[in-house]
Amino acid sequence: MMKSRFHICLLMPILVLFINSCHRNEILVPEPVKDIAGEWRIVKAVRNGVDITTLTDFTKFRIRFTTDLQYTIENPLPFIVSKNGSYALDDPKYPFRISFSQTGISNPVSTTFTYPVVNGKRNINFTFSPGCAANTYDYTLERLNP
Repeated sequence: MMKSRFHICLLMPILVLFINSCHRNEILVPEPVKDIAGEWRIVKAVRNGVDITTLTDFTKFRIRFTTDLQYTIENPLPFIVSKNGSYALDDPKYPFRISFSQTGISNPVSTTFTYPVVNGKRNINFTFSPGCAANTYDYTLERLNP
């Protein structure tokens, strides 16, 4: 009986160490809010799977997102929207959708987007069909002067 207590007393600290070693010590860092405020330009445009970046002058197109959730467009092209207005993200930390509310139009337009870093620069990738479902555009936008 005494020998069995000795073994239990000896095994208890080992068991506690083993259980504690299984828990990972993680420091949780809060996810930053995704900031799309700024001026953006199109650096790549694909229509129906064909790269059209060099076929059209995309250099003059600009979209500006402000911190007060407004946007303005310069030199419109086929895009999700054609008028200035306001925007909203579905989630400020993990956004997957953006909604545009054009001034004077009651129905907002929504689309999915991604927000990757490419070659050290933040990009936004939009996929959309402006009116005609037969045409799908994939635009890659890059922020100017971040």
